[in-house]
Amino acid sequence: MNNSQKIVTLWILFVVCMILHFNYHVGELFYGVDIKRPNANGVVPTSAAIIRFVFEILPMMLVIFILFIEKPIIRQINFYLSILFSLANLAHLVEEFMSPKLDLSQLNLLSFVFISSLLLNLASWRWIKEKE
Repeated sequence: MNNSQKIVTLWILFVVCMILHFNYHVGELFYGVDIKRPNANGVVPTSAAIIRFVFEILPMMLVIFILFIEKPIIRQINFYLSILFSLANLAHLVEEFMSPKLDLSQLNLLSFVFISSLLLNLASWRWIKEKE
């Protein structure tokens, strides 16, 4: 498997993990956990749309760009975004570890996502070096 294929696979895996991450939160309903946010008023905030775009739609757009646009700028954008995503994943993992109520399912998933993001960084770096 070449680097671009690895990158596409890892980005798609990342999106699947984001869906699982949300699913784990919502799945707590089945166990009687109140998942309602404090001060929730029935309005989905704009920040939710932004987070969904950044962590779900943007990676899928990047997959399409990688598959169909063979330009060095796509390789660079991919690499820098992979670094930012790794930092975001690390911050979220640390936040979960610091939570007073540890959720083993989320810790396992977020640890997997962080390790996968490091592999994405590596494949992205190698992809940049292939032609440049």
